[in-house]
Amino acid sequence: MNTILDFVYNHNGLIVLLWMLLTAVLLFRRLDAANRILQGFTLVLWLAATAFLTFFERSPVMDVRYNLIPFQEDSIYNVKSNVLLFIPLVPALCALFSRLKVRTALIAGILASLAVELVQLVSHRGICDIDDLLENSLGVLIGAVFLLLIRKLRK
Repeated sequence: MNTILDFVYNHNGLIVLLWMLLTAVLLFRRLDAANRILQGFTLVLWLAATAFLTFFERSPVMDVRYNLIPFQEDSIYNVKSNVLLFIPLVPALCALFSRLKVRTALIAGILASLAVELVQLVSHRGICDIDDLLENSLGVLIGAVFLLLIRKLRK
């Protein structure tokens, strides 16, 4: 199991790129039942990976840890990971729910990021960090732009 987790940690950019390619292919094709099932499965995988990376891999601590001052963390790995983690969310949501507007999916993605940070605060797992919220939201925005570009190319 650790080998799989090490691969995910070390290749998260590649995984997101593959996910975006899969989403692009599914968005270019008409979403029939099989494609919806595949997109639903990838969304469930995203939820499981996000839950694992943000909650379950971390041990609870006694004290509440939070950071409300933006731009204090300068780790490029942390920024990259947070942004990459949320890029696939908007395209996956819009591919799965064809009537969902990009703006609504964008708001849902930002709220999902906020929920992650609040659960980390309440559960004492990880750090509730404004930087994480901003970086995750940037990932959501990049995913929305990616989706809009795919839709424009599709026409």
